[in-house]
Amino acid sequence: MKKNRKHLLLALFMIMSILSFAQENFKWDTIIDSLDGNKDELYSKTKLFIAENWKSAQNVIQNEDKEAGIILIKGLSIQYMFFQLWDHKWNFSYSVKFLTKDNKCRIVIENVYCESARCSVHEWPHLPVADTYPTEKGLKTTGLSQERYIELMTLLKQDLQSIVDLYTISVKNPIIKNADW
Repeated sequence: MKKNRKHLLLALFMIMSILSFAQENFKWDTIIDSLDGNKDELYSKTKLFIAENWKSAQNVIQNEDKEAGIILIKGLSIQYMFFQLWDHKWNFSYSVKFLTKDNKCRIVIENVYCESARCSVHEWPHLPVADTYPTEKGLKTTGLSQERYIELMTLLKQDLQSIVDLYTISVKNPIIKNADW
């Protein structure tokens, strides 16, 4: 019984943290302050974070300005769901702005949209990205029931929130400068 309570509390905590960070219209804007490091050090940590978390940093970076402390990337979140005897796949595009100043960073995730959707070999409706199910012609617009749509949007939010969480951890951790490796 205690084990079930722990799992329930953990699940509730995870849902609450996801909902507390998620912004309306799938836009995240988070400032991480009280950091150790000047703008150049935080910029370097940001570049390292991008290189470690995207397959090809050169392909995702759209613009960067070291003097201004800005890096803009375009990313892709791929979501899968199996139902109606078929695998479904959605590609969601998004942009991330990393901004660095002395002792603080800012991450902005925005412009989230459904780039493509497929069911087996068939094209599927491109989904509107929103916190709520489309009230008018929802099934026709999305190709999904309200329950599946909310599930898919929750998976997408978790994926995008994990970028913010991992970045926060990354810039707070010191770069190891140990010559004895």
